[in-house]
Amino acid sequence: MSTNDRVSVVLMCRSGHKHELCVPISRGVPPELRCSPQQPDGYVGGGGGCQVPLDLTERVERKLRDAFQESKRRGYVLIEND
Repeated sequence: MSTNDRVSVVLMCRSGHKHELCVPISRGVPPELRCSPQQPDGYVGGGGGCQVPLDLTERVERKLRDAFQESKRRGYVLIEND
């Protein structure tokens, strides 16, 4: 997987915490949504007691299909943890 296949994600937890993640997906990602090359996959930082959903990759890919322009405008894919 190349750096072009890693998308910048913000995981919003029920408690209101936000966590930046870098999630590898199965398709290319436009430059506006890519993680920086030095950013590792997974959490940047941590804490807050939030759990990463087991289906995170599927949620990210679905959100890219359903709200691509909104995600591009933000510069990341917003995933709300239910």
